[in-house]
Amino acid sequence: MTEPLKIRLRKLLPWALGFFAGGIVLVLAIAYSGIFNIAATAGHPAWLEWLLALGKERSVVVNSKPVDVPELNLTELVPLGAAHFHGGCATCHRIPGQPINPVYDQMLPPPPNLQIHAPMWTRQQLFWMVRHGIQFTGMPSWSGQGRDDEVWAVVAFLQALPLMGEEDYLKYANGNSKVNSQAQNYPANQFAGKGRINLTACDRCHDTHDKQPTSPYVPSLGGQDSAYLKRTLHEYREDLRQSGFMEPIAAELDDKHIDNLADYYASLTVPVAKSVQPVSPAKVELGRQLAEHGDRLRKVPACLSCHGVNKRPDYPRLAGQSEHYIRQQLQVLQRGIRAKTPYGAIMTTIAKRLTEQQAEAAAAFFAGQLPADHKAAESLRR
Repeated sequence: MTEPLKIRLRKLLPWALGFFAGGIVLVLAIAYSGIFNIAATAGHPAWLEWLLALGKERSVVVNSKPVDVPELNLTELVPLGAAHFHGGCATCHRIPGQPINPVYDQMLPPPPNLQIHAPMWTRQQLFWMVRHGIQFTGMPSWSGQGRDDEVWAVVAFLQALPLMGEEDYLKYANGNSKVNSQAQNYPANQFAGKGRINLTACDRCHDTHDKQPTSPYVPSLGGQDSAYLKRTLHEYREDLRQSGFMEPIAAELDDKHIDNLADYYASLTVPVAKSVQPVSPAKVELGRQLAEHGDRLRKVPACLSCHGVNKRPDYPRLAGQSEHYIRQQLQVLQRGIRAKTPYGAIMTTIAKRLTEQQAEAAAAFFAGQLPADHKAAESLRR
């Protein structure tokens, strides 16, 4: 850099600093004066609308680039994503065939119709928006910390949404809630005076007296011990166990509701799911060895010592759970997401010692086992 150029820059620097400071003062003065109308009824000037839309679009495109997109099985994930959308998102974004609630239509900006807008974004970009939310739009970030697996279920649903009519949407969104014929036994009848929670929320995803869960990524609750179900719901409610699906529901439950739901599902017997994918005998045998004997070299105890027939009542039953669900929960444990509770911390340590092959084998083995109540029924038939 030549000496004359340096001299010129030194002369310009005070002016540049002065303009910068003046700009800050001007912005503060406008903000303090209150002359900028922030009312939603005022709308945005065209130039500001363009600038905000450009900033949002570029932010999503740039920040979503590092997202690693997994393979998504829409058949398995769409019912789960639809149930969450129906309970947490449809109020603002509307459902197919129905107009938006006029209250939310007056937001600035108004929530977009995702049947129209979802196809404008890639899977990466949809994931980023659902996971992180968008400032100044009312779009929240995902409430289940670290549960990216749940976010992908919503992404799968959003990709299927544009082709759904109202009937198709309701079939996915309602799940099992419209097929429970034992309404007189359902704990909703014991929730009188408690209108905060949609009482079909559980049936939208979970099993009923005659239906399996709507997705293999959803656990079967029927026949689980009441003590375990109560503990789990308390952990969700107190933000000790992470799930963007379950935490918003559990937050609306008081202790009486939790007791009623736990007792109801503990008394429920549901049909056993039939495996649709063949599993190699070698994998099942490895899972059996791990379940019955553990792995001494890796300091992994036998799974059945805690999750077998004589387990503690506050431990979950694994027999009959889907392979997808067990494998997913082991991955969540391996990432340390469930280490906030004493029970979760124990399983986190054990899960981290498992190889990927062992985790898959354990999931396959337990998925092929009959729950204790079904075993008893089989014995009586023989």
